[in-house]
Amino acid sequence: EAEAEGLMLLIETAQTLRRLPRVETDAPVAVLVGMPNVGKSSIVSATSSGTPEVNDYPFTTRGLKLGHVGQHGAPDRYQLMDTPGVLHRPEDERNAMEGLTLAAVQLLPSAVVFVMDLSGTCGEQSAPRLQLMVREQIRAAFPRRPWLDVRSKADLPLAEGLAAEDVPPGTLDVSVHEGRNVAELAAHMAQMVSRVPGRKPGPPS
Repeated sequence: EAEAEGLMLLIETAQTLRRLPRVETDAPVAVLVGMPNVGKSSIVSATSSGTPEVNDYPFTTRGLKLGHVGQHGAPDRYQLMDTPGVLHRPEDERNAMEGLTLAAVQLLPSAVVFVMDLSGTCGEQSAPRLQLMVREQIRAAFPRRPWLDVRSKADLPLAEGLAAEDVPPGTLDVSVHEGRNVAELAAHMAQMVSRVPGRKPGPPS
């Protein structure tokens, strides 16, 4: 029975890997993770070569999409991955899209950029308190990954009932609409992916 379960796990892992986009083996990956409709795709569009679908409907990212930052072959080049939203629910109730997001973090040499929209404008299923709980779930699942918290749509105020102390310490406020901290976010991601194990080192300075 244990061997059968192991075989099924191997098959499922292989199927997951076939669904991943082609990743450059010599460039690390910053994986954008968060609930649906929190602004992940807008960040990919603003900071990389990626052109994901961007609109106001949940689960508009139905697969993994890659953008690139930096010139091909440059030692500081990295990849930016847009992922489907993850909902607040038990692990055994997650759908295939949510599983794909978590598999990308688990299977790729990656850093995590957790994106939150705490303005209260992205729908009931992505309510700010739920986003904070999902953050805690995923942070606990990947405690050793380089990690950056980002509050998107920072041109909007915090949702009613949410205080500044509810925002995780060190969170970077970003507004793609206003261009606020977009360059700073790119710099943070570049520094973070440099700590990803297995990154190809650049030439000595």
